[in-house]
Amino acid sequence: MTLKDLEFLLELNGVVRNDIDYILDFGKKNGIDKEEIDDELSKLGYERLLENEGEESWDEDDDDYGYVQKFPNRHKKFSEDYD
Repeated sequence: MTLKDLEFLLELNGVVRNDIDYILDFGKKNGIDKEEIDDELSKLGYERLLENEGEESWDEDDDDYGYVQKFPNRHKKFSEDYD
């Protein structure tokens, strides 16, 4: 994760600009350690944002949407009904 990625993630999650600048400075000084940054976010009153981020946390086999059935084109069905 780069500083730009971190900045984008913080902006998406509604972190105030002053706090984003603080976290980015913290990351520049101490490196981007997800646990330390989450600890700093917790001290500022935000939820932990980075603990669940990352490729290892995503399970591609787990599909929350389930099976989707595609329906035939209805236009063709309607035209057959009127013949």
